[in-house]
Amino acid sequence: MAEEQLLGAARRSLQDAISFSFDAQQPDGHWVAEVSADATFTAQYIMFKYAIGLDLSDADVLQRWLLHDQTEDGSWTLAPKHPGNLSTTTEVYLALKILGLPPEHPAMLKAKDWIITNGGVAKVRFFTRFFLATFGLVPWGAIPQAPAELILMPPSFPLNIYTLCSWARSTMIPVLIVRHHEPIYALPNGCSAHNDFLDELWINPSDKNVPFAPPLSTLFKEREAIQFGFTAADKLLALLGGLKNFPLRRRARRKCIEWLLDHQEEAGDWAGFFPPMHGSVWALILEGYPLDHKRIILGMAAIERLAVTDSRGKRIAPTVSPVWDTALMMSALCDAGVGGDARVHQAVEWVKARQLLVPQGDWRIYSPNQQAGGWSFEYHNTFYPDVDDTAVIVMALIKHDPHFIGSECISNAVKWILGMQAPDGGFGAFDYDSNKLWLHKIPFSDMDSLCDPSSADITGRVLECFGFLLSHNKGSWDQQLMQKVEASSENAISWLLGEQEHMGAWWGRWGNNYNYGTGNVLRGFVHFAHSNPKVRESVARAIRWFESVQNSDGGWGEDLLSYTVPEMVGRGESTAAQTSWAILSLQPYRPHPHMAVEKGIRWLISNQAVKSENGRSWSTDLYTATGFPQVLYIGYPYYHHLFPIMALNKYVQAEEEASFRAIELPTPAIDRLSRPSLLFMVIGSRGDIQALLNIANSVTASSGQHVRIATHLCHQDLVEGAGMEFYSVGGNPAEFARAFTENPNILQSVFNGSLSDIRNRFRKMLDSYWSSSFDNVTQCYSGEKAEKLGQRPFIADSIISNTPTLAHVHCAEKLGIPLLLVSIQPTIPTGDFPHVFVLTRPVFKPGYLCNHLSYLAVELV
Repeated sequence: MAEEQLLGAARRSLQDAISFSFDAQQPDGHWVAEVSADATFTAQYIMFKYAIGLDLSDADVLQRWLLHDQTEDGSWTLAPKHPGNLSTTTEVYLALKILGLPPEHPAMLKAKDWIITNGGVAKVRFFTRFFLATFGLVPWGAIPQAPAELILMPPSFPLNIYTLCSWARSTMIPVLIVRHHEPIYALPNGCSAHNDFLDELWINPSDKNVPFAPPLSTLFKEREAIQFGFTAADKLLALLGGLKNFPLRRRARRKCIEWLLDHQEEAGDWAGFFPPMHGSVWALILEGYPLDHKRIILGMAAIERLAVTDSRGKRIAPTVSPVWDTALMMSALCDAGVGGDARVHQAVEWVKARQLLVPQGDWRIYSPNQQAGGWSFEYHNTFYPDVDDTAVIVMALIKHDPHFIGSECISNAVKWILGMQAPDGGFGAFDYDSNKLWLHKIPFSDMDSLCDPSSADITGRVLECFGFLLSHNKGSWDQQLMQKVEASSENAISWLLGEQEHMGAWWGRWGNNYNYGTGNVLRGFVHFAHSNPKVRESVARAIRWFESVQNSDGGWGEDLLSYTVPEMVGRGESTAAQTSWAILSLQPYRPHPHMAVEKGIRWLISNQAVKSENGRSWSTDLYTATGFPQVLYIGYPYYHHLFPIMALNKYVQAEEEASFRAIELPTPAIDRLSRPSLLFMVIGSRGDIQALLNIANSVTASSGQHVRIATHLCHQDLVEGAGMEFYSVGGNPAEFARAFTENPNILQSVFNGSLSDIRNRFRKMLDSYWSSSFDNVTQCYSGEKAEKLGQRPFIADSIISNTPTLAHVHCAEKLGIPLLLVSIQPTIPTGDFPHVFVLTRPVFKPGYLCNHLSYLAVELV
């Protein structure tokens, strides 16, 4: 495909993708797509509703989806085309058996064989054990302790609920209550603390009290001091009965419930995702809240809002992503040049209305900055705004309206982001300085998910946002805030440079994997690379890595196995999202055209096969995001759509800019363009012109600036005789002088009709001064000079003007350039002539009606 053909195909592909976006937009202006994940959430939903006796009349559609999600080897996986997962498969097997699917069913037989082959129930993770214990399928003694007294520890204590990150905190507090009660629920075969309902999944069903943590002797030999201490404490707590009968337990339980009630949203949600919602409703029920209590009804409604039902059946999504989807889509569409569309404006208003300026928020506990201003990911989540959403929204809003950079909305958002920067210079997603990785040595932490440490992908995004702000700042920003952003950026850059791995890439925490992390960092470095040699060196290494992992089909892909298999780093089936991340990362640094980028664009064009009513998109089969690496992988469908929009648009823009750059200018024109251009605006007589000509001669002699003098046509010979460029603004100085001196009475002119003539003369003159600020010769009133002027490029860099011109301030403000006002004699207001534009003799007497009316009359002019 030739380069011109590729550009045309890219334009068509981009337009099809834009049309697809608008086809998918919600009626109120936002976008939201189903967040896909593994079957764990659906299985836990079934177990929970069965345990507390809620209706499961939708068993058929739930069963249909679970069976549809099973793989050929009988397992259930964490993501499409990923190996089976033991804990997920065990939970789904139990859920299907609860729904009435017999063990002899072919799907159940395959699942059982796979589970036994992979170690059986004894090898499942903490939370799977925890849920099994509530049915008597695992003894509670085999579950690590979680004393409710943790809620009583103050934030200053090394281990307290706020030491845990946001998602761990909101999930674990309900667990403290459930662990206290240690409920045993009935299964179809009855209720028993030693239930044999899943005995077929045990290698040795006679010994289910399998320790969860390694033996203390092993930890001692391996010198795992922290884990040894936590495991020893867990065993001591078990000997003490989990502190159930200790005096503080009642107070701790009450404190847990107060925390849950305080953190429930008005709509019923907790933290915006399934585990806290499920656990919080469960904890309230165990503490005596009836099923018809308002809090329980709202909580169950929130859980049901996560349900998705279609031809494949019913399933539970882990969360919803409306704000995230809308923010990224807004940004992509603004990049693509359709930010002025009314539908995009509707989305902008939808997002702006969801900025969190509320007094609550767990981030306030440790953040040194208490300024609210972030956005959260979901519809209902006021306690946990996140840095990633907020950074993207800041950029999207300014892309939509550059003047918005000076708004209070942006200022509050930036201040909030600054307050979330960790002492190490990086940024986490939801929490300030949640870098205490020793928490992962706690026995129940087998998912390494109790912290929200600084990550390269979030830090890269913030750096991209800050660079965007600094490059778009036109003086409308608070100087002190800008300095804080610059200082924060330096710290973030230092942290990122230290995190770059040996092959030149960065690990991805929230997206898969090195492709995502490296892409975010490279886009974050764009603004800073030109002034920082260390950043340029880092960028060069990262670019070489990106180019080295491009697939033979032209795309990029990285398998989720890259989190566990080093050989898979940067390797995998090409996807639209990962190909776009690579293209967006390479384009700012590689010369255009570039072979790797063009191959990626060809891949995007040839794989755009998903159709809507008016547009086309890309396949969303593969997951490219992570909740917790190795534990929870997520599919955001719009990743495979909006990032290609950004990539295609960048390519089209680069091609179009390259076509403009191909025009060769003559050397004299280049010399002219490289010189600062100074515009003199003058109204008045020969004496006024002569005074400013003296200044102009001095400027050209000392600095060689390109000077243009814009004044009346009658002064052309005087100006050009002095060797200056002349620009006619029309008008006759004698006429203006008479207007100002002969019977000056603007009030009278309103009635005798002369006001209209004055307005027309001034309008024409003011328009001409604006045209004189750049080469717009069609409005020049010196027709014979038009051809000559057209050969002299001019855009004013500064304006010097005498005071009567009046257009000076408007032109300077519009162009964003300096203005110097010059007066050849003192401007002294007098009773006869107080101001050039006040054509009446005022009477300096408070409340005099004529004075008041004169101001209204001047406004008419």
